[in-house]
Amino acid sequence: MWDGRETVKGQAISDDLATQANDATTGHAQGAPLSLTQARDIVTFETGLFTAQTFDRRAGSLEGRGALGGPVALSTQPFCIGINDPLNMLPVMPGACATSSGGLNPNVFTIFGAWDHALLPERRSIARGEALFNTRTFAIDNVGGLNGGGDDPIKGTFNGTCTVCHDTPNAGNHSISMPLNIGLADAARRTADLPLYTLRNKTTQETVTTTDIGRAMTTGKWSDIGKFKGPILRGLAARAPYFHNGSAATLEDAVDFYDTRFNIGLTRQEKADLVAFLKAL
Repeated sequence: MWDGRETVKGQAISDDLATQANDATTGHAQGAPLSLTQARDIVTFETGLFTAQTFDRRAGSLEGRGALGGPVALSTQPFCIGINDPLNMLPVMPGACATSSGGLNPNVFTIFGAWDHALLPERRSIARGEALFNTRTFAIDNVGGLNGGGDDPIKGTFNGTCTVCHDTPNAGNHSISMPLNIGLADAARRTADLPLYTLRNKTTQETVTTTDIGRAMTTGKWSDIGKFKGPILRGLAARAPYFHNGSAATLEDAVDFYDTRFNIGLTRQEKADLVAFLKAL
């Protein structure tokens, strides 16, 4: 979930999913608690699902001419908690990587490299978008949970790519539990259909205004205000609108948000290529 309420530090993904299944059954469905067998069966079903687009109306089959789109290739993608983590945190928990990942390999997506010189211009656009996502560097600044101050692991602004946060190979979510605040809930971005909360820290008397309390609603921590879990990127074309509050109606809007937020300086063609790539996931 966006606020990470079903993610428990030190707990395996399978245990998180079992807890989520039981909470949904007793909460949303108002049913009886699941038995251990029922919870295990649900988790087995969930972990056997792989969602990825297989066809693009302009580019055609996303598995054609050497491309590795679709769920079959995704189902064979290795994963462990902490894989390709840019901070090399390597949490000690069930399912975690046994050895150091060696830090971030920014080439997170390797699906459409074979289309660099494809005959179809739509396929070349997707390949360019993938390369941009992996390699275009920009200044990452003031991201709560990353380099926003306090106990964040990185001090100050640094240069990175989209894959610093979307680091899981060929999936695009973060490979460890790391909710971030990129400013989506800032009061300055509020639209008329969103609420506005004013919060006061009882210890420091500091106040903050936000449209969504985020992770802090679960943890009660001042530092977690406005933080959210980054979602997996596969199957994006079918999941509009985007962000936890639906503030981006289209993928074009989502790309515009990041371009503005981080002053990336994308050209019109680069934006179009990134959108083409994201629509092909």
